[in-house]
Amino acid sequence: MTTAASAPRAWGLLVATLSGAACSLALDFDEDIPCSVDDECMYATGQGTCEDGFCRPPGSASTDTEDTIADDSATSDTPTTGDPTTDPDTTDTDPDTTTGPQGCAMNSECEMDQRCAVNGVCVDLLTAECQNVRWPDDRDNVVFIGSIMPTSPPFDNLITPLQNAVQLAVDDFNDETALQGDRGIAWVGCDDSAGAASSVNAANHLIDNVGVPAIIGPIFSENMLDVSDVTIGEGVFLMSPTATANSITDLDDMDLVWRTIPPDVYQANALVDRMIELDSGAGQVTSLLVLAKDDAYGNGILAAILSPLEDALPMTDIYTNTYPNPTDFASQAELQAAYGAVLAGAASATAAPYSHVIFVGTSEIQVLLYGYLGTQELFDPPGVMMPLFTVTHGAVPEMERFITDIGVIPDTDPLVPVKPLLEANLQGTSPIVLNPTNFGAFSIRYRIAFNDQEPLTSSALSYDATLAALFAMCTVPAEDAVSGAAIASAMSRLADPDGASISFSGSDISFISDARNVLVVPAGSVDLEGVSGELEWDLATGDVRAGVWGWSLCDETVDASMPEALFTRLYDLNPAPATDGTWSDLQPCP
Repeated sequence: MTTAASAPRAWGLLVATLSGAACSLALDFDEDIPCSVDDECMYATGQGTCEDGFCRPPGSASTDTEDTIADDSATSDTPTTGDPTTDPDTTDTDPDTTTGPQGCAMNSECEMDQRCAVNGVCVDLLTAECQNVRWPDDRDNVVFIGSIMPTSPPFDNLITPLQNAVQLAVDDFNDETALQGDRGIAWVGCDDSAGAASSVNAANHLIDNVGVPAIIGPIFSENMLDVSDVTIGEGVFLMSPTATANSITDLDDMDLVWRTIPPDVYQANALVDRMIELDSGAGQVTSLLVLAKDDAYGNGILAAILSPLEDALPMTDIYTNTYPNPTDFASQAELQAAYGAVLAGAASATAAPYSHVIFVGTSEIQVLLYGYLGTQELFDPPGVMMPLFTVTHGAVPEMERFITDIGVIPDTDPLVPVKPLLEANLQGTSPIVLNPTNFGAFSIRYRIAFNDQEPLTSSALSYDATLAALFAMCTVPAEDAVSGAAIASAMSRLADPDGASISFSGSDISFISDARNVLVVPAGSVDLEGVSGELEWDLATGDVRAGVWGWSLCDETVDASMPEALFTRLYDLNPAPATDGTWSDLQPCP
C-alpha cells in the first residue's frame, strides 16, 4: 500500500550530518542573502561582497586570460573574458574617449569578448551567466553556438565535464574542417546553476546578443522545458545531452528540440522490473521509500513508476514524497531544514523502516543519503538494518564520491563505520550511453585537452550532441545563413540507416571531415555511431532509444579503499517499439 506524508519527529544525527554536507554542497543564489563578511557571498560567477548586511554579486568577471572554463581545468588557445553586461548598447570599450557603442564592420574590430552585430556595433558576449567565449582562428567568418549548463556548486563535479566536452567538440571540428563557406565555429558557454530563471536569461542572451542558431543544453529537464519556451518561438535549435523527462517527447516544438539521451520511459520500466526481480529473490522488498526531486525529471519518473510498483508489489508498504529542487532556496539553512523535514516525514511513516530506497535526482542526493544514515528512526533496531539504495542516472556519476566523501566532509565521521556496508548497498540505473571503443578514443583527447582529467561517461552525450548540431550545420550552403530550422531539417540526414557509416572513433578525428564531406553534397546522408552509442533518432520526437545499465560499487583493483562504479547488469529492451525489457547479470565486481 502507499502511505501519505506525515508530521516530522526527532531524527537523531540528521542536523549534524546535513551541516557537514553543506561544506561541499554550498549553493549560489540570486536573491538578497544576509551576511556579515564577504566569504558568505559566493555566487555562480565568483566571490561576491557583503554590503550593508546583504550579499552583492561580483561586479565584473575575471580578467584571467589563461582559460575560460570555470574550474580552470581546460586548456585554451584563444579564450577571452571581460566585464559582463546585459546591455550591449552601453558597452564602453574606451571610457576615456567614448560614451557609446563602438562601430564595426567585422568581429576583429571589436574586443575579444565582443562580436560585431548586424547593426554595425560591437556587443558584449559575456553576462553574469555566460562567462566562456572561444573563437576559431578566424574571428570574422564564424557561426556561433551556445551551451547552457550548471557548472557551479553543487553541480560542478557532475556537469563541468559535460561543458568541457562541448568545448572539445567545437575544437575538434575547427581543427579538422569548417562549415560551407569556410565558416568556423565560435562558442559561448553559460552557467545556469542559479535555477530556471538563469537558464532563460542565458537563452535570451545567446539568441538576442550572440545570435546563435543552436544551443546545447540545458542539462536538467525542468530548465530544458523553460528554455524551450524561448527557443521554439525564436526558431532556435535545442539539443540536450541529458534532459530525460518524458514530457519533452510531446512538446509542440516545430522539430527544434532534440536530445542524445533516451527519455525516462525506459529507465522507469527498468526500475520497476528491478524491484520486482529483487522482491522475488532473497532480498524481498518488504517496504519501499521513493524520494524524487520536485522537478520535471523527478516527478516524471515518480509518476511513471508508482502505479506499476503498487500493482506489482501489493504486499509492499510504499511511501513516496518529493523533495525541493536545491536551487529553490535563499539559504543553505533553508535547504537543510526542508530536506530534514522530508526525511523526518519518511521516518515517521508507517512503512518505515525500509528494506529498499529509491532516490530520483542528481548531486543533491548526497545530502539525503547522509541524512538517512544519520536518522535513527529509519533503522529498527537502530543501526542494524541497511536498506538497498538505488539512485537514478542523475546521481550515478556521483556514486563513488558519495562513499569517499564520508569522513572527509566535516561532521561525517560518525558515518565512517558504515562505509563498507553502504558501498555494498548502493546501486544505480542509467541509460546505456557509451560505445566503449569510441569512448576510449574520446577519453584520450579529453585528457590531453583538460590536464589529464578523466571524462565522465555522460560527457559522451555532450560531445555527441555538439557534433550532431555541427554536422547538421554542414548541410547549409555557403551563401545561406545557418538557422535553427535549417539544422532541424537536416537531422533526418544524420539518422539514415542507409547513409554513409560514420563512427566517432580512431586515433585521429578524420571522421569529422568524412561526415562533413558527405553532408555538403545535396541529399548526402550519414549513419552516426557516436561516443555515446548509435544515434538513431526518432524523427517524429527527436528522441533516441537505448536500454539501461545497472551500476554497482566495486573495490578498485589497485586501491581497495577506493570504490569504482561499474555496470554489472543490463536491461535489454524488447524489440521496438517496446519500452520494457529484461534484466540480466553481466559480470560481478572483480
